[in-house]
Amino acid sequence: MIWRIIGIVFVAGLVLAEASARLFRMLIDNPGAARWPWYVPWMAASACVLFAMLERRAPVFGRVIWRGSSRQPRVAMTFDDGPSVPHTEAVLDILRRAGVSATFFVLGVNAERHPAIVERAAREGHEIGNHGFDHAVLPLRGPEFTRDQIARTSVTIQRLTGTRPVLFRPSHGWRNPWVNRIAREEGCRVAGWTLGVWDTDRPGADVILRRTLAGVRNGCVLLLHDGRGIEGEPDASQVVQALPLILEGLRARGFDVVTLSRLVSDGEWPPV
Repeated sequence: MIWRIIGIVFVAGLVLAEASARLFRMLIDNPGAARWPWYVPWMAASACVLFAMLERRAPVFGRVIWRGSSRQPRVAMTFDDGPSVPHTEAVLDILRRAGVSATFFVLGVNAERHPAIVERAAREGHEIGNHGFDHAVLPLRGPEFTRDQIARTSVTIQRLTGTRPVLFRPSHGWRNPWVNRIAREEGCRVAGWTLGVWDTDRPGADVILRRTLAGVRNGCVLLLHDGRGIEGEPDASQVVQALPLILEGLRARGFDVVTLSRLVSDGEWPPV
């Protein structure tokens, strides 16, 4: 959370600094220019658009599912970037022993690499979501590219599981003005998350556990990773090590661990 805020503030600061510098030069070079006052709202609008692209929960480009009801002790457990070998299989083993269903936002390219794992996850009652085809970031991409990322992955998931995904999570949560519309046309609602614990930095299983239990709240959408982008052999071993203790800690605190769709199935979240 803190690094995301720092990043947004940093980028916004650069935009404002550039606007100020250009305004100063305009005033020095041509104090009587009538056009310079319009530069301020233009740069402000640019900063707002940039913020909307990078702030995953900003409603400017449409609503994003990122939490459930705060009145119910439920947590949606989600995994991004998989499937991978052997880590997704280990995660599935742990979830099966715990009797827990989760949501896996798979990458199309990884699903094609490891189709049997996707089939197993669906067969064991887990929700399969769309995470794009190859983890491409979308803010500066056009509608055609965006649709291809979503549609190709949905086709792959449907072929492997017999069910078309209903959730799409863009890589890093970053969007552009047409992500929500295209996702909706492809049958998906756009999904974010409440709590990320930076597990891909591999800070240690104990740190992942501590961050998770410290940040979880009613209705939380927890983001973990069973892969890392399109890496062929990602190391998600720390998530595997931490996961049994995370599940134990959540249940000790009275949380019911569910899929993302079940978390929001009470109808409190408005249609998108």
